[in-house]
Amino acid sequence: MEEYGTVTASFFVANEGAGPIIINEVETDCGCTSVDFVTDTLDVNQVGKIEVSYQPTSFGGAFHKEIIVRNNRNSAGDTLSLEGFNIPFPENASNYYQFKVGDLGFRFSSVNMGEVFTNSPKVKYVDFYNFKDLPITLDGGGFSLPEHINIALIPAIVPAKSRGLLAISYDGLAKDDFGFFDEEISFNIEALNPESVNLRLLTTIHEYFAPVPVSQINEVPRLGVAQVEVDFGSIPADKEVLKTITLSNSSKQEVNIRKIVSNCDCMSFSVPKYTLSPGESMDLSLTFDPSGRLGIDHKMVTIFSNDPLNPTRTIVLKSKIKP
Repeated sequence: MEEYGTVTASFFVANEGAGPIIINEVETDCGCTSVDFVTDTLDVNQVGKIEVSYQPTSFGGAFHKEIIVRNNRNSAGDTLSLEGFNIPFPENASNYYQFKVGDLGFRFSSVNMGEVFTNSPKVKYVDFYNFKDLPITLDGGGFSLPEHINIALIPAIVPAKSRGLLAISYDGLAKDDFGFFDEEISFNIEALNPESVNLRLLTTIHEYFAPVPVSQINEVPRLGVAQVEVDFGSIPADKEVLKTITLSNSSKQEVNIRKIVSNCDCMSFSVPKYTLSPGESMDLSLTFDPSGRLGIDHKMVTIFSNDPLNPTRTIVLKSKIKP
């Protein structure tokens, strides 16, 4: 955050060559970045340090800075990268942090965690303003968070009338589910007395699969979906419509359907089972109830499977509902 001033990152370099190395020059691509580096000769197997300092500017958002390190053996240089997200200080905190939870101000009424994958927890940093006349900290004894969510305060004590960051960690593997989730979390902060803070989290969880080498494409599970777009055309509002779509396994491995979800209670579905053997197929039955709706309508059904090339398949169902 801008008000915390310059931030510094350290890079360590090791001489793994056959002779001594001297760092001749370290070049940055921005006046907001400065460097301090070891100027002594680095003998074989010796380690040196390069410190890069970044001065936040009034421009908010993600930043990417490149630092080129040149030495006596490599005049072209090696490139270091410095990345982060700058949060400038607003001119008016009350207007900027409009959504209030007690005396804490947030920019939005919910926290969009975005896409979370099962291979590692995702951390989202949420800036807020402490409108209290007292500093705040997390109440360690007042947590009632689910197992898949953790939070931390940065800094650990946020002074009165100042900003802080809430670091929210979401573990998709611990959640043990897939798809979109709208959750409310509750935790306590400590000022003069403990106070409860409730936040809404929006998250979409996907199973992570490592990249598949081209040589193994024919060796992994493959789920076939016969139709990914359905147009019901013009339909009456008082009559359900049905659609059957064939799901198939075109691979040599067993296909496991992890989950099927729709984005509306008006959509229902059924399958005879959730596992397909090699060469096997089955019908996915979809039912759309348009009652209470009029006009152009789009609904989606999402299938999560162990197909590493297409682990998430979405079927779009279109219609024009008439009275």
